[in-house]
Amino acid sequence: MPVGVAMKISAVEEYGLRCLLQLARSEADPQLVSAEEIAAREGISIAYVEKILSQLRKAGLVKSVRGMYGGYQLARPAKDIRVGELVRGVDGDFFADICQHFSGNQHACIHMGNCSVRPVWLMVARHVYQILDHLSLADLLNEEDGLEKRLYAEFPLPLLGASLGQRAAEQAVAPRLELTKTSNNEEYTHV
Repeated sequence: MPVGVAMKISAVEEYGLRCLLQLARSEADPQLVSAEEIAAREGISIAYVEKILSQLRKAGLVKSVRGMYGGYQLARPAKDIRVGELVRGVDGDFFADICQHFSGNQHACIHMGNCSVRPVWLMVARHVYQILDHLSLADLLNEEDGLEKRLYAEFPLPLLGASLGQRAAEQAVAPRLELTKTSNNEEYTHV
């Protein structure tokens, strides 16, 4: 990710998505996936995986079967589960309580009647959810470079003219060229 372009994602959202992706990778296998397998593959504790899977089950994203041959599987095909569903399912809407969360020592923000900041966060939320609701788990099983290019093509940043994120990504991966003069010839060399 380009420097300076970041968004805070909760641990439950990150690990919830990782658990869902582990189940999506095993979708073709009729055998259920255990919490122990997911924990081992992701390097997190079994107890935490079980807690997350419980939330994902309550959100209707996974099914569980108890018993010796029990485990977990996706509740629907990976192509039908949207990343936005995960976020809303485990943490609720991450923009919903912005006015209550940052109200200082008041019950509600003192700017509730006339707030010039709220429209900014609402616009950001709309754009974030537009992308998250567009992406399926199946999309996230693709290679990073291909998905990144697709996202830049499908979600350009029109307010910034040429996409700032696209330019930053291109600069990060493209080798820099430097013009050097040698006698009467000009050459570009990798820096």
